[in-house]
Amino acid sequence: MALHDMEDFTFDGTKRLSVNYVKGILQPTDTCDIWDKIWNFQAKPDDLLISTYPKAGTTWTQEIVELIQNEGDVEKSKRAPTHQRFPFLEMKIPSLGSVCWGSWHEHVKGWWEAKDKHRILYLFYEDMKKNPKHEIQKLAEFIGKKLDDKVLDKIVHYTSFDVMKQNPMANYSSIPAEIMDHSISPFMRKGAVGDWKKHFTVAQNERFDEDYKKKMTDTRLTFHFQF
Repeated sequence: MALHDMEDFTFDGTKRLSVNYVKGILQPTDTCDIWDKIWNFQAKPDDLLISTYPKAGTTWTQEIVELIQNEGDVEKSKRAPTHQRFPFLEMKIPSLGSVCWGSWHEHVKGWWEAKDKHRILYLFYEDMKKNPKHEIQKLAEFIGKKLDDKVLDKIVHYTSFDVMKQNPMANYSSIPAEIMDHSISPFMRKGAVGDWKKHFTVAQNERFDEDYKKKMTDTRLTFHFQF
């Protein structure tokens, strides 16, 4: 294990967490301190791994899985905030004007290729928005749960964006403001597909399309950026 110490530092007046390098990947010091345990972790046959790129439906999927496992029992999901109910490892890199967490293209392509070799259910955010009940049922079947329509409809309701945004156990409002200041940017913003149109200029969209085509040319994986 190779570690390289880096002190806490500030950027734009905001104090950032202390970080180290582990095997060439920048990680929070807390993660580095337990890296041996992480590296030697042995999964059980019935363990479920949710692997997502940041801000791509992670919390949404976690909440769906929680309610599927508990067969729609909402009270059980209120026992603790999401980050306490779901142990997770997040690849955090302080933002310095460049893309954090590594390449999105490599992330989505890597898991797309892996699904042909391992038992992996690949979900698309756009499909989940378009037909949540169908995707939730698909996820339930993957997990091994057979749920009736009443339970599925209940899960659809309680994992809808508007309901989750008001749920303190799912919206990260329990996190101290010095760590996550929701007055600057709420953790759950809009949950919409195609909102990029309100932010990208025509020139920016053209640059994105060119870069996307170049980096995704070697895969059959396709995404829908609007309905």
